[in-house]
Amino acid sequence: MFLLGITGGSGSGKTTLLRAAERLGACALDCDAIYHGLLQSDAALLEALRAAFPAAFVGGTLSRPALAAEVFSDREKLLRLNALTHGHVERAVRARLRQAEAAGTRFAAVDAIALFESGLSRLCDKTVAVLAPLDVRVARLTARDGISADRALARIHAQPSDGEFSEKADFILQNSGSIAEFDTKCTEFLKGVYPMEETKYEALRKTLLADPKNGYDRISEADRAAMEPYIRDYMDFISTCKIEREAVDWTIAEAEKAGFVALRPGMSLKPGDRVYGNNRGKSVIFAVVGSEPLDNGTHICAAHIDSPRLDLKPNPLYEDSELAYFKTHYYGGIKKYQWTTTPLALHGVVAKKDGTVVKVTVGEDANDPIFCVTDLLIHLAADQMKKTLAEGVTGENLNILLGSRPLKDDEGADRIKFAVLCLLNEKYGITEEDFLSAELTMVPAGPARDVGFDRSMIAAYGHDDRVCAYAAFRPMLELGTPKKTAVCVLADKEEIGSEGISGMQSHYFETFMHDLCKATGACLHRCFEHSFCLSADVSNAYDPIYGETCDKRNNTRINYGTGIFKYTGARGKSGSSDAAAEVMGYVRRLFSEQDVIWQTGELGKVDQGGGGTVACYMANRNIETVDAGVPVLSMHAPMEIVSKLDTYMTYKGMKVFYLD
Repeated sequence: MFLLGITGGSGSGKTTLLRAAERLGACALDCDAIYHGLLQSDAALLEALRAAFPAAFVGGTLSRPALAAEVFSDREKLLRLNALTHGHVERAVRARLRQAEAAGTRFAAVDAIALFESGLSRLCDKTVAVLAPLDVRVARLTARDGISADRALARIHAQPSDGEFSEKADFILQNSGSIAEFDTKCTEFLKGVYPMEETKYEALRKTLLADPKNGYDRISEADRAAMEPYIRDYMDFISTCKIEREAVDWTIAEAEKAGFVALRPGMSLKPGDRVYGNNRGKSVIFAVVGSEPLDNGTHICAAHIDSPRLDLKPNPLYEDSELAYFKTHYYGGIKKYQWTTTPLALHGVVAKKDGTVVKVTVGEDANDPIFCVTDLLIHLAADQMKKTLAEGVTGENLNILLGSRPLKDDEGADRIKFAVLCLLNEKYGITEEDFLSAELTMVPAGPARDVGFDRSMIAAYGHDDRVCAYAAFRPMLELGTPKKTAVCVLADKEEIGSEGISGMQSHYFETFMHDLCKATGACLHRCFEHSFCLSADVSNAYDPIYGETCDKRNNTRINYGTGIFKYTGARGKSGSSDAAAEVMGYVRRLFSEQDVIWQTGELGKVDQGGGGTVACYMANRNIETVDAGVPVLSMHAPMEIVSKLDTYMTYKGMKVFYLD
């Protein structure tokens, strides 16, 4: 359905254009009339107005003239009124448009002074501003509304100027003649902007062809309002949890506040119960028991909480030319040159000889030192610059600069190394031998930051895959009793193949699910057979700078919503679960019905490379699985970038999936 947005100041002639559209068969929506109707039917709106403008209520009843007099004389109050009413009006407009479209209406027009400020313009295919001379508008308002010229001028000056309307609208319609002349002008304009008679294939074309739109042209005001608080919480999480151990500790602490308890063998569970399983502090599973038996299956969101990084070698500390260093072994797929001259922080744990385990974090506090891998100065890099990007910096040279100052009066060997170790021993009580039983890693230092003048994106280390992990975990705190038991899996080791005791291939998942099924009298294999999993992992967002690596028609894009992937893998779909058509159809239908903005994609051109997720390991357990997640720019770099809209829509998608 084609929607024309009509705007302009009071008394400009918008209603004349709206009525002309109605005569030509349009569904005509007057936002002033809709607002006045809501004042009679929307109790929540009335209560909000009563709280904000008590003086406008006379004898307990809203006086529209009193409210108008109050807001049109005070710009701040007018903005407050608009903030209260825009969301209510938009929902009513959307509902009426859906009804009109269901009835077969192909053309609609909406009249709103605050067309752009309210966000209604995003629904419109075209917009037009109706303008008229100031004296004409004043005369119309005094005659129409029975107000003084001064009141009319106050109302006009409280609204956007003609220049503001002209700048934002697609078309300008001047109303400077008689009413009859302007009415004729409106009809001619409408026939030009929207052909009343469709061409032979126009309706069929709209039905058959896909027409993807930027998410900001589709997002509702309610989602827009909910997005920013969610994003702030996510940015706190991604800034705090740089490694899998920290993510496990953080999520368990939050879950316990929300009533989750550790799942123990022999427990008896009922619908609504909340349990978790901690796999050695490096992966974790959460579950909210549903109202249906577990034999009917579960809804699982599985993400990973590890990210590419520089792990310390077992004997990392050394000195060379009176500089102290850590030797590293990179973890996961990285471009090694990206890690030089990047501010780094030390995270991890040390298991000491006496059995105690010490947590280590250095480089995140503003007063902490940071660390780095040095690079060769450009003046001496003639030979280095001739090498390929893969050869220019080698894995063995990703050594971390730690210090350069010896202890006073120390005349022994390796004075710098010894001084560094003395500092570590003073703070953490560790010796050089303790590195043999340590998990220490270097990750980019610093918090997540907004990106762009419009702050529409987030830069952080570890979006892959903690942006999806948080989206999978957060709804668990908000669920009541779902129909199917909701399960959130936050796994380790995905970046190196999901191997090992804390990876997705570990039998810990079976153990947890066995205990969960036994606690409710269900069969594990029946549960798996009827379960559905969203493998929550990121994808590459299309980057026009490197567009030659991607099939643009089949790549996810920034701000087009959460991605759904039939398959991942490499080249000939190696390492992919390759979801069935029915599986894709279910997710597509669910997201569309619940207003989750989504898109489809795959990881680059067929022969370019590719990558995998945990999807195949869930599918190997006889669980229907499809990949879904956030598109990322600069994936696997020390700083990755995601869209706030895509990040929020992934969370919303996981939540409606748990609840379905």
